[in-house]
Amino acid sequence: MKVIELKEQRSQLKEQLDMIIDVAKTEVRSLNEEENAQVEDIRAKVIDLNAQIEALEKEEQREAEEVKKEEKRSNIFDNNKKTMKKQNLVKEIREAIDNRQESIKLNAETRAVTVQGENGVHDEVVETEIEGILEPLYANSVLNQLGVRTYTGLPMGDIQIPLMSKNTVKWEGETDEADATGNTFTAIKLSPKRLSAYIDISKQLLYQDTIGVENAIRRDLVRALQDKIEATLFGNEAGTTEQPAGLFYGKTPVQVANFADVCDFEATVENDNVFGSMQYVMNPKAKAKFRSMIKGTNNSGFVYEAGEMDGTPTHVTTNVAENKFVYGDFTNVVVGIWNDLDLTIDTITQATKGCVRLVINAYVDFKAARNVGLAFGTTQA
Repeated sequence: MKVIELKEQRSQLKEQLDMIIDVAKTEVRSLNEEENAQVEDIRAKVIDLNAQIEALEKEEQREAEEVKKEEKRSNIFDNNKKTMKKQNLVKEIREAIDNRQESIKLNAETRAVTVQGENGVHDEVVETEIEGILEPLYANSVLNQLGVRTYTGLPMGDIQIPLMSKNTVKWEGETDEADATGNTFTAIKLSPKRLSAYIDISKQLLYQDTIGVENAIRRDLVRALQDKIEATLFGNEAGTTEQPAGLFYGKTPVQVANFADVCDFEATVENDNVFGSMQYVMNPKAKAKFRSMIKGTNNSGFVYEAGEMDGTPTHVTTNVAENKFVYGDFTNVVVGIWNDLDLTIDTITQATKGCVRLVINAYVDFKAARNVGLAFGTTQA
């Protein structure tokens, strides 16, 4: 029964009570035994109704508060959807397959766009973040941890990155005219080179629209890009018009056999006045050598301990060739990534297996900005 109905009953009972009392007052007498019984019965019913009304009002208040909380949660959810929108990669791939599209564009990185509200021109304009592929690529990449300089969203075409030389300073006589001095600017050129990788995805999996499937595809695409970029960068192949040169190309790695060699090896970089955030990157086999290499002649510990080479942060990856390692300031390395990523959807190659081949194409280039700043070593003769 609703509160309003109970209140109506209570009002009627109070009217009955007032009528009984008014009759006795008019006749200037006390209530008789029957009237007293009626009054007590009415008062008992009113007390019971008061308790029911109070209980129902508390329940209605609780329900109203729950509705407010739910509305608040819904508003927060809607706001989150407005401020962070994830590109639904699985849905776009399915639609491309159904529409026989051969490729789609992927958001390379998180970017802000403005979107109009749903209720017309007078609605609020909000900023929406579109989550891209490069964000997790940065998070998972060794290059990101090393602090390499990365330029993204570049327009197609070559770009020039200026480099500044040291000042030329001279001692002069007391009244001699100073020679003209200043910084000499040179530049390194980055040219877009197509990086391609592919993964095979079950068609059945694609039509299971779940967060897990979405994340799995993004993760595989990121790994495909990350592994290829880092394997090439830490490789020793020559650069061509189609592929960047590896950092080891043209370098003769210095053999390091003991702790004294490690110290001399690091000094070669410091001799070039490089004193940035120094780090190591090495192959697991090189790490194994340093783990058993004793520091000094007094057996004061091992060269590699707790993720560091004698106190220097060290990163380990199989993308560096076996027994090889690099030391130095990796902000000296520059990486350029052009525009969005292109995803080609191949429904033919793996059709007999019920799979779709996703071929990702990116345009990337990288170079060491200066010839100094990095040293290359090996633990093997």
